[in-house]
Amino acid sequence: MRIGYTHADVYDRESDYWRDIEDVQNAQIEAQKNSSKDATNGERENLINDKDILTQEG
Repeated sequence: MRIGYTHADVYDRESDYWRDIEDVQNAQIEAQKNSSKDATNGERENLINDKDILTQEG
């Protein structure tokens, strides 16, 4: 019968906890990079479309 946790058990659980937090933070940073990259690509496409409209009208 085991009572309480060993130091190794607590350390493993804490390590997993901080690793999970770090993984979530990295995923958020990656998502922000991708969304800003998509926004930049979208702005570039809009600029190209605007130029096409101007050249077609002129």
